Amino acid sequence: MKRNILKDTILLTVIQMTLDGLGLLLNAFMTKHLGSEAMGVLTLTGSFFRLASMIAGGNVFLCASRFISEELGKEHRNPKKVLGYCLTVSMLLSFAVMLLIMLFAPFCSRYFLKSSDLTNPIRLMAVSLPLVTVTACLKGYCNACCKTGICAAADAVDFLMHTILTACAVWLIPPATHAGLCNMTAYCTIGSELITLIFLLCSLPFCRTETTGRVSISIKRYIQLAIPVMAGSALTSFLSAANDALVPITLRQSGDSSAEALSQFGIFEAIVIPVLFFPSTVLVSLSGILVTETARENAARHYSRITGIAEKVVRQTIVFAVFVTEILILFGDEIGELLGGGMTAGRTIALIAPVVPFIYLEIVLESIIKGIGSQAFSSLNYLAEYIVRISCVLIFIPVLGFYGIVLSYYASNIFGNISRLIHVIKKTGMEFSPVRLLGIPIFSAVLSAELIFMLFHMLHIPPETNLICMLIFILLCCPVYFIIQKELFHLHSRAELQKSRL
Repeated sequence: MKRNILKDTILLTVIQMTLDGLGLLLNAFMTKHLGSEAMGVLTLTGSFFRLASMIAGGNVFLCASRFISEELGKEHRNPKKVLGYCLTVSMLLSFAVMLLIMLFAPFCSRYFLKSSDLTNPIRLMAVSLPLVTVTACLKGYCNACCKTGICAAADAVDFLMHTILTACAVWLIPPATHAGLCNMTAYCTIGSELITLIFLLCSLPFCRTETTGRVSISIKRYIQLAIPVMAGSALTSFLSAANDALVPITLRQSGDSSAEALSQFGIFEAIVIPVLFFPSTVLVSLSGILVTETARENAARHYSRITGIAEKVVRQTIVFAVFVTEILILFGDEIGELLGGGMTAGRTIALIAPVVPFIYLEIVLESIIKGIGSQAFSSLNYLAEYIVRISCVLIFIPVLGFYGIVLSYYASNIFGNISRLIHVIKKTGMEFSPVRLLGIPIFSAVLSAELIFMLFHMLHIPPETNLICMLIFILLCCPVYFIIQKELFHLHSRAELQKSRL
């Protein structure tokens, strides 16, 4: 079963970028109508829900994508049997977690979310966990079967239904309390997940897989292989949730009131983080494909193919990320103001921009690591990364306030992704060249920006930045940047080839 990586990535990118753009607008709309403090509360409850859904499903999307892809890469296979394993194990786990959350909802509300009023919303969110699990499992199956269009359409259905329901609720019956806000979110999540599940069930007949023999693994072996994936995903989600819970607490220690702390946290999570990650949509789309491709090639022992994929993907990721960094540094203030985050969001976007290449590398490196089966390293690296991040949160936010968050992102992302890159180089045998990976993209970014600024000066375009000037700059700078780096890359390759012949 062959897959056109470029075609599938473009399809997923177009759809996902549209959805992420609408998501940014939804965040801006909700921040305007509900306030940044409400967005902070939503972020905290969303963090708790992501933790619960990850534990409940055991990251079944990744399990289904990887193990079904490995089954499809073998001569004798039964991929539907592996799908049955995924559904059985994940559903048993999700119902168990749902019952535990319902039982301990008062404790979670009081000690995790710091509000006893959120007990009922937590129980309502727990009801959606089996729906989320089944949906993720079926999407993983479609992804492994190379039915990218179905996965993209399912994401679109889920997002659009959740957006429509949320926007209507905020517009027509805006919640007056934090509990009402969380109840609204839970109802919208259940509605969107139910519709998405129906869509996927109707799409299953289009995911045809060939059975050529007995399944290659037993359910016991599946559980043994899946446990590291489940444990790693649960650990990452737990550490992420702990980090999110600590940020408002440490902001209050720096002198902010509870409302101010939630407001700053809401701006950071609703505006700053989505802006930083919005351009990475192409990489997120590619990452799901990379897991299945590397898993299939690894199962078939095509190691040279994995090396080629790793070298190409890492270099192109850095090239793309450096350009995004340049735009965010130059126009971070304007983007923050445009989306309603004010000067706080704008300054933070510009400050965090230099760490964007490390953030984007994580997306593709983790996909390669999981595809080749290095789940143990992934879990340990995430643990170390979050220890660094949480330590920075505890030490620096009480002293530096909001800017301690920026420092925590720098420290954890640089540390964690240098470790990932070293591991991928060792495991895949990819070549690491500082000039090709860093020197050429950075030089190309600086040169292209200077050329466009010179053009603006020659055409007497006013120096003050507005939306139109920003768009014109990006549209002109983008092709210039990619042409310059492409030509420099070819020159460097020819120089290296000539040197090897001497």
